[in-house]
Amino acid sequence: MAVAALDVRTALHERFGFAGFHPGQEEVIARVMGGHDTLAILATGAGKSLCYQLPALVLSGTTIVVSPLIALMKDQIDMLRERGVTNVVALNSTLSEDQETAAIAKIATGAMKIVFVTPEKLEDDAFVATLQALEIPLFVVDEAHCISAWGHDFRPAYLNLGRVIMQLGKPTVLALTATATPAVREDILLQLGIPTVKPIVKGFDRPNLRYEVKRADSEQAKLKLLRELFETGLEGTGIIYTATIKNALEVQGYLHEYLNLPAAVYHSKLQKQDRVSVHELFMHENIRAVVATNAFGLGIDKPNIRFVVHYDLPGSVEAYTQEAGRAGRDGDLSRCILLYRMSDTRVQNYFLTGKYPDVEEVQKVFGTLEFFGSQEGGVSLTDLRKISQLPLTKLKVILALLKKSGFIETSSRAKYTLTDNAREKRELLLNLANYETKKSYDQSKLAMMLQYAENSSCRRRFILNYFGEDYESETCGACDNCLVGNRSRTSSGYRIADVVYHPKFGQGTVERAEKDFVTVLFPAVGYKTLLASAVSREMKIA
Repeated sequence: MAVAALDVRTALHERFGFAGFHPGQEEVIARVMGGHDTLAILATGAGKSLCYQLPALVLSGTTIVVSPLIALMKDQIDMLRERGVTNVVALNSTLSEDQETAAIAKIATGAMKIVFVTPEKLEDDAFVATLQALEIPLFVVDEAHCISAWGHDFRPAYLNLGRVIMQLGKPTVLALTATATPAVREDILLQLGIPTVKPIVKGFDRPNLRYEVKRADSEQAKLKLLRELFETGLEGTGIIYTATIKNALEVQGYLHEYLNLPAAVYHSKLQKQDRVSVHELFMHENIRAVVATNAFGLGIDKPNIRFVVHYDLPGSVEAYTQEAGRAGRDGDLSRCILLYRMSDTRVQNYFLTGKYPDVEEVQKVFGTLEFFGSQEGGVSLTDLRKISQLPLTKLKVILALLKKSGFIETSSRAKYTLTDNAREKRELLLNLANYETKKSYDQSKLAMMLQYAENSSCRRRFILNYFGEDYESETCGACDNCLVGNRSRTSSGYRIADVVYHPKFGQGTVERAEKDFVTVLFPAVGYKTLLASAVSREMKIA
């Protein structure tokens, strides 16, 4: 499969008009072109899409790109067609039945160079059978952190991808993400069936981003801080993130009423034409800010976003850095400002409680399938939802986990039935220890986000440490803490990635080491900040 470097450079210039690569791109492309499975952790804005588009155009056959975002698929296809690449197609929920049939017929001819597809579509065995007849040199998993239950944006349908890769004859795998801690990287590789791959990690450090945090005691105080930011020199166009739609509407109303500042609201419940309208206003800088939930941002190709303000505390450092990282992709100074109050954690904890299934909920789904599963070839998702009365997201998590464990299967009519394995090993279905661990882990990630907000030393070091990178410099000279002369003294004797032991939590990995404290990631309980004296390099036998 190896292709000469000259071919790649020629394609880079002729197809994309670029004279050279961004950091990390050439290394990733060389690995892929050599037929080597690859996990690439590249910073937001580092040009991840080129890492699969260029090989896909040079290699023979059809490249499959799994993407969770319809808007991102559309942007990629539009960009490729502008460059004269027309043999590309996307399969997602926006297509009518006739459009999907026509798209699959095109794919079946083998003439398509790139097929963008949602992970849910790859749960359709008939579609996978169509792909099995094709030459597939490359299987790309974009936003790969979605496959990990330890990631910040877990998407159950991703759990099926390892099986699909095997069904397609194990093509070269390229997994891409901008946000993955060491634990998430390990899980991505395990889930995709490529556990021995050494990840390529480039550039979590974005020197042009200035990290700032401001604490408020009330919502009114938060709004006052927001007002002061705009009155004291917050320049250009940017994004203001809120945790809820209610807050987004209130903040946008405040900006209009008290600051006479043009701003638009964006959230998941907007009609499609309204979302498109807000997107256009933002891209053409007819407004100063989009006030948005986390529904806005992925796939937004605007390099000169000058500020990203978080009006509420995000649920994790991963979520924060992904959203803040949309600022300053042109390399110019941009501000990433977090406003928070302690009560913000209540909203995030509320989101967490709705995310994980408990024993009774799994029993309810299993019982429904046991009772109705033999009738008419199984039970549809719609009927399961009606009978179980569970939220759709939670129901999908349960079904994905049961399917991955081999306890349920999907018929050709998209109905679910129990497998013989499930009937024989019924008691195993109720073992939810892993999900209790996941819940504790996510709560600990929220605690780490709060720790970032409360941190009095270098914020850049905090973020880089979180993602497993050391930061040698005593000061970054750019975050709010470093600008006022705060210093950190690493006197704990531990370094990032050191393996340590705790008598209660077991083995863990040092994520931060500052003064007399260490923050350790323990697989069983998540992040814990402890006195350095509470851990040791050797396991102590009682």
